[in-house]
Amino acid sequence: MGAKTSKNWPLMLAAMAVFVFVLAPARVESAFAIEMDTCTGPACDAECKKILQEKYLSAACATPKGSTKKLCICLG
Repeated sequence: MGAKTSKNWPLMLAAMAVFVFVLAPARVESAFAIEMDTCTGPACDAECKKILQEKYLSAACATPKGSTKKLCICLG
């Protein structure tokens, strides 16, 4: 079984490379965080869309470990 696995790893590596370089999602040109008192999904989306406009890709709320601050992370 070990010999068969070692023969297949180049094929698996090539398949992973094709996925990462060809089929990967759009590239992110910017990423930043906005501090919000109450970060909710819809509020975070709205703020990011307002700032990034047509470059908006996604938004998510996060709370840094050991902090009470809420951050809205925008990708565009």
